[in-house]
Amino acid sequence: MDTALLVPGALGIALSPVSVASIVFLLGHRRGYASAAACAAGWVLAIAVGLVVAVVVGERLPAESGDGPPVREFVAVAAGVVLLGLAVWQWTVRRLPDGSPSSSRWSDAMEALGPLRAFGLGVLGFVSNAKALVLVLAAGLSFGDADPGPVDAVTAGVVFVLVAGSTAVLPIVLAVVLGSHAQRALAAMRVWIGRWGSLVLVAVLVVVGLVQLVTGIAGLLD
Repeated sequence: MDTALLVPGALGIALSPVSVASIVFLLGHRRGYASAAACAAGWVLAIAVGLVVAVVVGERLPAESGDGPPVREFVAVAAGVVLLGLAVWQWTVRRLPDGSPSSSRWSDAMEALGPLRAFGLGVLGFVSNAKALVLVLAAGLSFGDADPGPVDAVTAGVVFVLVAGSTAVLPIVLAVVLGSHAQRALAAMRVWIGRWGSLVLVAVLVVVGLVQLVTGIAGLLD
């Protein structure tokens, strides 16, 4: 299985300004690293579980045959349409354009989060993210189409989760390595994702959506 094919979808999940802004914001609070690390752990674990579920669903879809309906192709077409629709939505409706909290109420709520609730926030951030869910489903379909062996499947899955969760873990690594000097780097990271993340995400959604759409339509026409 070519793991490079999974990178665009994983990159789309990584470019989630809300999750990155939450972790960066938590790093500046009195609970500091514990809550931020818990939030990142919840986000990464949710990605991993979501990918496993998507792979299982993809593998259980009936293989192409002359007797049964082309379920896998219909799912690929539907995923492509949804991803392209999400690209349009992302282009026209941008939340948190500067990557910062949108209100003092949100800020106060984040201040009160301990590690356990921050972990739940990380999980909820993924589960409630339609773009991330569809991108994970598309990745699961790719596993089903490629039918990789156990070693290739684990390798591809690890690469997907590492790339998808990288932006959640990177702020914590920077904070640990740079200490007090990390604030400027973290602020720059949040601003960059807020300014350019939506544009890159739109491009990723369009590319992955077109791949799914073309793959599904090609399968239906065969």
